[in-house]
Amino acid sequence: MNKEKTLTQKKGLKMTSDGVQNLTIFLIFVVACIIGFILQPDLFFGYTNILNIFVNSSSIIMVGAAVTLVLISGNLDLSVGGVGAMGAVLFGLMTIAGVPVLVAAVLAVLIGGGFGFLSGYSIAKFKLPSFIISLAFSYICRGVALIGAGGAVVFNLPQDIGIIGQTIGGVPMPMVYALIAVVIFMIIQGKTTFGSKVYAVGSNITNAKLSGINDKKVISRVFMGSGMMAAFAGVVLTSRLAAADSGIFPSLESDCIIVAVLGGTDINGGRGTVLGMLIGALFIAVLGNIMNMQGMTEYIQNVVRGVVLILAILMNNIIRNRIKV
Repeated sequence: MNKEKTLTQKKGLKMTSDGVQNLTIFLIFVVACIIGFILQPDLFFGYTNILNIFVNSSSIIMVGAAVTLVLISGNLDLSVGGVGAMGAVLFGLMTIAGVPVLVAAVLAVLIGGGFGFLSGYSIAKFKLPSFIISLAFSYICRGVALIGAGGAVVFNLPQDIGIIGQTIGGVPMPMVYALIAVVIFMIIQGKTTFGSKVYAVGSNITNAKLSGINDKKVISRVFMGSGMMAAFAGVVLTSRLAAADSGIFPSLESDCIIVAVLGGTDINGGRGTVLGMLIGALFIAVLGNIMNMQGMTEYIQNVVRGVVLILAILMNNIIRNRIKV
């Protein structure tokens, strides 16, 4: 049901358009690492810097894995930043109210998933544009976060709040969560019937319906997964900071779309991989790390990210339309 086409097949080895895309962005990622090493040979491949790259990109990787499925289904989810902020604030407020940390985390994630489900169901049931509806839910969830935090940050959280985002044995848990999320969504995408249905809906929703696929269930569930991962990212960040900030993740939705598109996901649906998203996220993280080391301002970095997104879309089109082997 995936509309990707086999590009090469030699001696039993298949290379798909997604495979070409993943290989391309991986090579670009390697080049970026080499440039980083040349510019900062003493720091770039240091243990601390490598951990920083993974930890700083952990939220994008976790949420990006779920957003990739949303994009493959032919939809956009612009609510993840707001849902993440809401999850963070609700998590913090519940712990202050005496709810055990782990229970509060689960409840916050379920609430985030509930909002995601409502968003996806509204889109599928009433044939509404995902761009507008998910943006509306972003406003709603961000508003809930701002109201709960009084427009600021919730402090004075319990001392055991850090249990979720702590470092164990020198390994930061956010990095572990990100890798687990990638594995789970890779399995969903490539090894399950549901994953095949997501590709079918994104490729041609009319044909998918004729094949007996319930598009409402598929779209609702991919948005629910996106909402759950966004809320979980908010929980993890709150645990790390020991504070619930209603202003977190101001550009999470655009960051997730960028890394997914870099990894070969078609924003029109029907094509993409979670693995490609991971490579794209690491490339963006390394690029940001290099720019920070070079002292570039956030304004310049935003310009670079915009240019990278445009180039990624052009590269996707070239690979999809022109590579014929």
